[in-house]
Amino acid sequence: MLGFGWLTLRQAREALRTGRLEDAHKLLSSPAAQGQAGLQTLLSQLGRAFVERAERQLRLDDSDNAWRDLLQAEQIQPADAAAEKLRLALTRLGATEIRAALEAGDPARARDAGLRLRQRAGRGSELDTLESVFRAWLTGRDFAEQGQFAAALAEVDRVRQSLAPRNDRLEHERSEWEQNQPLVRDLELRLHSASDTLRWREVLEIAEQILRLAAQHPEAKRLRQQAWKMVEPATVPGHLVPVAPPEAISPELSPRYLLWIDGVGGFLLCLGNRLTLGQAVADNPVEIPLVADVSRTHATVTRDPEGYVLEALRAVRVNNQETKRALLRSGDRLTLGSSCQLVFGQPVPISTTARLNLASGHRFPLALDGVLLMGETILLGPGPQTHIVVPELRRNVVLYRHRDALGVRADGASLSVNGQPGLTRAVLTERATVQSEDLSFAVEPVGPRLC
Repeated sequence: MLGFGWLTLRQAREALRTGRLEDAHKLLSSPAAQGQAGLQTLLSQLGRAFVERAERQLRLDDSDNAWRDLLQAEQIQPADAAAEKLRLALTRLGATEIRAALEAGDPARARDAGLRLRQRAGRGSELDTLESVFRAWLTGRDFAEQGQFAAALAEVDRVRQSLAPRNDRLEHERSEWEQNQPLVRDLELRLHSASDTLRWREVLEIAEQILRLAAQHPEAKRLRQQAWKMVEPATVPGHLVPVAPPEAISPELSPRYLLWIDGVGGFLLCLGNRLTLGQAVADNPVEIPLVADVSRTHATVTRDPEGYVLEALRAVRVNNQETKRALLRSGDRLTLGSSCQLVFGQPVPISTTARLNLASGHRFPLALDGVLLMGETILLGPGPQTHIVVPELRRNVVLYRHRDALGVRADGASLSVNGQPGLTRAVLTERATVQSEDLSFAVEPVGPRLC
């Protein structure tokens, strides 16, 4: 385009006149425009146009696009009073968003907003102060998850001094950590006593209790894994081992919940580490009842550090191979009896939660779409790598363990739990309803009988 720079400027002027700011910028940045008379004047006009458009975006509460246009304007024309005024307004708005997230008891959302503001606005005393608050809160949560409650309480006490008025969510978490601190301390003493005297089944029981209170407690996780190795033989797919008779299975059932999701379906959530599968009859207590020609107690599935182990009490085939004991892999097809088939899956690689779906013409006692063997979390979302696909969801929602109950969290989204709006995280009551803009579900406990 040598010799046609005047034409490039003419095209840029027309793009600027019609509001095509990106096209104008591209033209004015091209080699053909460089050195042309009038270039600087057009660049100044373009910078002002970006600022004006950013101001309109801000009036429409579209701060992301307002920031984008402001940064573009500053790149074109660094020293501009209108741009400085807009930057100050957007920075204050970003700080307000962080404070609102903290007041709502959502330091994770505050952190995300803080990272965005840091990238756009750089350093500032107010941002530095807010950042120290949400980082301390999140650090406190991390310490509590590891069972370090004294350190967790010290962190949130720093937060308390910076938050006014009193934050109910923070106080609730602090109170819970204070209650858990002596409980975990006592359980730790019992855990080490049991491990020192090689009482491995007791170690398993105590470790599980600790992990319900502090899900990332390192010593409980380490000793639980060691205990599993001591009480269970090596798991090899298809390897035959002696199997206890059905009478040896405890009739006491682990906690279970029904999850009903509007527009999606119903699911049975099983929280136990050892689950029984059997015939769905009124006097037969099994965690996973099947309306099928299977035995009353047909098989068990146990979650251990290696994964999920199937133990057959009656005839079972895994991928059409008869077996008594097998380590399950995602995608395995289980056949109980002559024809009842289930597919075992772990759709979220980083999660220990698994799912069982019926693949034959049989059914569960209720109109259920599947059974979830719950590890620490269940992920609801629109994509394939979720435990339950909810196509309408725009943000993932997580169900998580809270002792033998359930909790729910949704970073970046507002939930209404039992009619209480504006939440991003909550421990659910025995019977609970949860709603958001694009999701509605209910949970209820299951008693000894599902059928």
